[in-house]
Amino acid sequence: METDYNEIDEGTGYVGYREAFELISEHVPVTGAEQLPLDSCVGRIAAGDIVAAVSYPSSDVSLKDGFAIQSADIADATQEHPVLLRVTGSVFAGSRYEGEVHAGEAVTICSGAPIPRGATAVVSVEFCDEPSPGEVSVKADAEPGRNVLRAGGEVKAGETIVSKGEGLTPGYMGLAAAAGIDRVSVYSRPRAAVLGVGDEVVAPGEDLSPGQLYASNLVTMAAWLSSFDIPYKTSVVDDNNEAIERELRRHLPDADVILTSGGAWGSERDLVVGTLNAMGWEEIFHHVRIGPGKGIAFGLWEGKPVFCLPGGPASNEMAFLQLALPGILRMAGDTRHPLQLTSARLMEDLVARHHAWTEFKDATLSRDAGGGYKVEMYRHRSRLQAIASANGLVCIPEGTASLSAGDIVPVQVLAPRLDCI
Repeated sequence: METDYNEIDEGTGYVGYREAFELISEHVPVTGAEQLPLDSCVGRIAAGDIVAAVSYPSSDVSLKDGFAIQSADIADATQEHPVLLRVTGSVFAGSRYEGEVHAGEAVTICSGAPIPRGATAVVSVEFCDEPSPGEVSVKADAEPGRNVLRAGGEVKAGETIVSKGEGLTPGYMGLAAAAGIDRVSVYSRPRAAVLGVGDEVVAPGEDLSPGQLYASNLVTMAAWLSSFDIPYKTSVVDDNNEAIERELRRHLPDADVILTSGGAWGSERDLVVGTLNAMGWEEIFHHVRIGPGKGIAFGLWEGKPVFCLPGGPASNEMAFLQLALPGILRMAGDTRHPLQLTSARLMEDLVARHHAWTEFKDATLSRDAGGGYKVEMYRHRSRLQAIASANGLVCIPEGTASLSAGDIVPVQVLAPRLDCI
């Protein structure tokens, strides 16, 4: 049954969305840290500052293929009046030139090769001709330092490359490798247990009896967890206190966080929160002024976070994406919201159903004629079709009466990459 938001306001005792978000952030524990090989850490969060062990490069190196020279020799060189220098040797990346560049001399040099002693710059090969063996004609000047990457120019030993709490991207991992780092400390990924609750719920692959349905919520949540590299186990449990307690206790030793789907609202057949109460959990909140998804409960059991999510697909998805998933990622040290944000032009008016609630709307994000983004509401009678086909979410924040067509609004992106829209 659809909720009449006008009958539910601040007087219900429900917490607001932002308050629920902050309560989760305050209470979820960080799961600890582990040392991993650098190339296994992409997307992980640094558990401490990552500090360069060595400088890179370790010596001055050339940024170009060309000739190492003394700048004073070619200060007046032009296309019309080139300067002729004597070539005394060559140096390549990974080698070292044992001699020294004197006035009137040049050394052939490759990109990445160390700068010979005595040279003050590198003139690029495109400004040079070699009229005869052992000679180079230079047709442009090169002031001191031209085309030279100084020792430590990329990173200096002792410099912080990634600060604690920041994400490890491929680029930073390459920089860390160049700075002599092969293992780093990152926050561990929490292990999740996901339980589908209900006599009517059947695990995918099993036989379906009349009146039963497959546990699609479990698969959707598991897919989101997989996309963030969160390990998980799933199970389906009957809707009775003994079975729920038995399944919760079975998962407790191996899970860092528990999620349940169904049995969160409060009727006589919705038993999860009641079971947890009897087991002595610490309830932090139950019911949030968020639509859909209001039936979510959150608390700690044996020191581990438990998220009790509604069983309706739309409510389950929104409670999971807006509250449970951000909380799980915070356990791995990641304080960012899991959904990417972009700005788009709203194509229709949206009116809030109640000023005290935060509402999320399924939306379709697409390009407009000018190449920018536009967003329209996705309307489909099937809740599962909406979950499958909508690629964005528009939020009407608590305290906002309406959004108007033409407004530029933030949109949460449900697609894995924004450029695929």
